[in-house]
Amino acid sequence: MRKSSSNSPRKAFTLLELLVVIAIIGILAGLMFPATTGALRKAERAHAENTAYNLKNAISAYFTEYRKYPVDAKMEETEPIRSDKVLMDVLLGSDSAAERGGLNPRRIAFYTDKAAKPAGDGKFRKGVKLESDGGGELWDPYTDYYYVRLDLDYNNRTKKPDWDESESEFIPESVLIWSAGKDNLEEEIKDNIKTW
Repeated sequence: MRKSSSNSPRKAFTLLELLVVIAIIGILAGLMFPATTGALRKAERAHAENTAYNLKNAISAYFTEYRKYPVDAKMEETEPIRSDKVLMDVLLGSDSAAERGGLNPRRIAFYTDKAAKPAGDGKFRKGVKLESDGGGELWDPYTDYYYVRLDLDYNNRTKKPDWDESESEFIPESVLIWSAGKDNLEEEIKDNIKTW
């Protein structure tokens, strides 16, 4: 004699229940998107700040080694300096900076970083675009170079950038580094990153 199985109905999800679960997942994903985007923005900003301070420390280390800044001695304090090939070749210890009369004859690498990621249109993000001669360019997370201002008259103060809203005309530091931020506009100071 065979026992018959119970006649209870099969348990399964109905279409309505599946749609409710999918809607709840969609709502939760929609709520998480802004939080994730905000976290990514904060991470990019933190990366830009850390890189700016690392560049500042590299310039200070160069000054300690050579008792001068890694730029042409005839340069004016307010002339724009960027983290392009001119500055970074010296700080990276490139072949050209080590040549006779070069600014880094001992070929010391004062700055190191990860390789920059291509961003299209000849621009890069987050790191150093290294050249075959050992030089390169330093890019911020927003596909632009960092700005640099140095105390080239050696009086332990540096003229602030025009966009800075502080009261004093000078900042009591020898090296100022900044990035124009996500919008790449210095005048829009809300997202500028600076080391002072």
